[in-house]
Order: sequence, then C-alpha cells, then structure tokens
Amino acid sequence: MSTDLILGRLAALEEQFAEFLPAALERRRNVFEPCDRLMAEVRAKAEIKRDQARMSVVEMAEVRIIGDIDDAMALNVHDQLESARLSPAINVVIDSEGGDFAAAVRIYRAIRWHPGMKRAKLGKRCMSAGVLISMACDHRVASANTEYLMHLTADRPDHRERWTVYRHLEAMRTLRKRDGEYLNIIADRSGADLAELAIEAAKDEQQTLDWCLRHGLIHEIEATT
Repeated sequence: MSTDLILGRLAALEEQFAEFLPAALERRRNVFEPCDRLMAEVRAKAEIKRDQARMSVVEMAEVRIIGDIDDAMALNVHDQLESARLSPAINVVIDSEGGDFAAAVRIYRAIRWHPGMKRAKLGKRCMSAGVLISMACDHRVASANTEYLMHLTADRPDHRERWTVYRHLEAMRTLRKRDGEYLNIIADRSGADLAELAIEAAKDEQQTLDWCLRHGLIHEIEATT
C-alpha cells in the first residue's frame, strides 16, 4: 500500500471523528473582564461617594467565601460587597473546595467590579471554582498549608434522563467552552501560558504552592509563625 493511500485514509478517519474530539483551547481575553475605561468611571464615582458619605468608611472590608460555591454563596457575596461598596480595599478570604462554575463567574465579576484594591487571603483550601474567584483579586496570598487545585471543569449525566450520543457531545462542548473561559481568566490574571495551564489542569492533581508562585497564580506564601 502506497504512502499517499495510507495518509489519505488517515485523513479521512480524522475527519470522520473530528466532531467527537474537543476543540483546541484558544488564547483570548476573558469575556468577564471589565474594560479599563468603565473601571476608571467606577473608581471615580466611588471616590466622590466616599467623600460625600456621612459616616466613617471601613478602610479594609472583609468578604468571606467559605464552603460550597453555589447560588446562595453568590447572593451572600453580593450582599457583602454591597456593604463594602465605599471601602477603598477589600480582603477576600477564600476557603473552598469549589462548586458551581456559573456561580463562581458571578462572584468573580462582582469582585472585579468593586472599585477598591482586592486582596485574596487563601485558607486551607483554594480549589476548582475557588481558584477562579481568587483571580478576581489584585494580590493573592496563600497560607503555608493551603491546598491548591486548578483543574478542568466536569459534570455528570443525570441518571433520571436519557443521554444520547448527541447529549453527550453537547455536554462535552459546553465543558470545553467552560475550560476555555476558566483557563483564560487564570492566564489573563496570572500572566501564565495558556497551554501550560491546560496541561497542568488536565492532571487533576493539586499544584504545589511553589508552582503557583512561579506561574503567578499566587503572589506570596504567608510565612509560618
């Protein structure tokens, strides 16, 4: 059999199965990032309101993200941020194994739109969706014993529903889209290479804090006392 014939058959086979393969991740600016012009307006309005406030303003407010990340958590964080809307800085305490991707995106956007300086303090766990939320902060500090896990998104079929091959393909494409959004946010905020992040995330293993520090996912490891 000639080489050309073999290559032709391989190309035909690849084309036949192409729709079942995950699309390659593309490096692009994340769609949840506020543009500089709008953020400048948000900060300017906050400065005016802070000057006009008839009460003292907490210089460093605290926002706590403890436990499962879900819709209730997103609402709770919104309320916390609303109370801290005039504070020039917020300390975001994160101790979570993760949770719902959509809820994490809402929390990420809410924190990013806060006009003050955002500092993340990572507790015992910063995993999965918790990593995405931490990226909303300008400075990220891990505890010496923080367990850190960046991984690809996942889902599972509901046993009460019929999952045809098309339903599985739809779920696969949704997960790949979320992977792209998740990793592009991390790449934007950390400066790390998207391909390297994707390779590391696919291992589904905890990252060492030294690795996170080298790749910009965290800025500092808190010294033990």
